[in-house]
Amino acid sequence: MYEIQPEDAELLKYFRTTTTKNRPLKLNRLLNRLRMGPLPGKKVIVCTKPYSEYAIGTLGQYRGDPIKLDEKRYTSLADAQWALLKLRWESISPYPWPADLD
Repeated sequence: MYEIQPEDAELLKYFRTTTTKNRPLKLNRLLNRLRMGPLPGKKVIVCTKPYSEYAIGTLGQYRGDPIKLDEKRYTSLADAQWALLKLRWESISPYPWPADLD
């Protein structure tokens, strides 16, 4: 399994500025690592109003359990994806979120 390195924090800035097909290979490797993990308790994006409102939710313990939604809502998918990336980085990475990315 890929181990997150301190220099991987530099790759996070490319997440907002590149499209999926133009992302550096190292960034894709990092994103795959952040997406891995057990499903119970995993953070996911939930569309609460089609194309206009998104929330971050937490999956339940078992398949079919309701998703627990956070209070905060996002008006764009990109903002929700950025917030989710930050949450996953903080929960998986042994390194702090870069201060210059907030």
